[in-house]
Amino acid sequence: MEFLFTIAGGIVLALVVAGLFFYRRGNALARRLETTQQERDQAYVELQQLLAQRDLVTGSIDEGIAFIDTQERMVWMNPIAADIFDSSIRTQVALSDTAWGLEIQPLVREILQHHAEGLEQVVVKDERTFQIQVRAFPNSSQYAAMMLVREVTELQRLGRVRRDFVANISHELRTPVTSVQLLTETLSKELGMQSTFAGELIAKLNQQIDVLRQLAEEMMALALVESGQMPIRLIQVPVVDLAEQALETLRAQIDHKKIQVDCRISNELYALADPDAMRKVFNNLLHNAVKFTPPQGRILLNARRVDDNIEIQMNDTGIGIPARDLPRIFERFYKVKEAYRASDVRGTGLGLAIAKHIVEGHGGKILAESVEGKGSTFYFTLPAVEPLMPA
Repeated sequence: MEFLFTIAGGIVLALVVAGLFFYRRGNALARRLETTQQERDQAYVELQQLLAQRDLVTGSIDEGIAFIDTQERMVWMNPIAADIFDSSIRTQVALSDTAWGLEIQPLVREILQHHAEGLEQVVVKDERTFQIQVRAFPNSSQYAAMMLVREVTELQRLGRVRRDFVANISHELRTPVTSVQLLTETLSKELGMQSTFAGELIAKLNQQIDVLRQLAEEMMALALVESGQMPIRLIQVPVVDLAEQALETLRAQIDHKKIQVDCRISNELYALADPDAMRKVFNNLLHNAVKFTPPQGRILLNARRVDDNIEIQMNDTGIGIPARDLPRIFERFYKVKEAYRASDVRGTGLGLAIAKHIVEGHGGKILAESVEGKGSTFYFTLPAVEPLMPA
């Protein structure tokens, strides 16, 4: 009997210990569950705050913003985007269900399928112009891409007004400039060599007339290039021919300053380009190089094949471009102060802007590197083409 009491006491003791264990474990689990619920509630509150901040920020800007998932659905839009896409539903809108599908889907698919970082395109809808940018989200994000939509209708209109104004002004300048030039030539013939002072004044007058004529011509050229009205006739052309023609045009200035010119462009490099347009690019760049290179300086022209393009380089030992001015040299009418003071010939500030638009019109890029006091190097690219074999 005593043995049975001992066993029963052991069982009771074990049950008491197990009960205490499970009681404490239950309390611990309850506390952990309570902590988890509190953390969940806190995370929910923070999430709601973040969403409210997102809606506040995205609702206060003038750009449409939409998040896109891997199924090509706009899973969230701000009010501006919903208004642009004419959607009363701001979530789960398939791109194919919008009137913008044909314009947007190629950009989104390029992001999703080919992992492009970002693309942009201009779209015209109902006489309104929009600039669309699509950017990829990081792989860890629940979204695949973000789309920004900005209306640029007014900017486009103002751009057209500005280009038309510049074109009209440059056109109207031609007649009075030509008239003044003819009158100056007549006056010069009538005076002959009677007055040295008058001759000096007429020479200065002719110089200013040339500046005005160049300004009118370059303003017209820039207006045509920017508006897309300058026709580009693409043919295969030897790059070395473009360089040599520009050098021949500037031969008198080169010889006068005794500048050493080294042209290392191979006869085998052919570009797909408009000869007349590209002659303007070569002339503008080489004219600057000659103008700002001191006597007995050096100019080097080189070109090489880079994938499907030809990269042309123009290097000079001129006065160089200050680092603060380098990012702006391709802006219209922008002039570097040091270059303006160093040259007796006043430029219009349009040559590099024209060169930039022409190169980009060929699908190329143009950039510059420079060290002040040591010289500059300009690079631009053109589409490469294999020369046609004679029949």
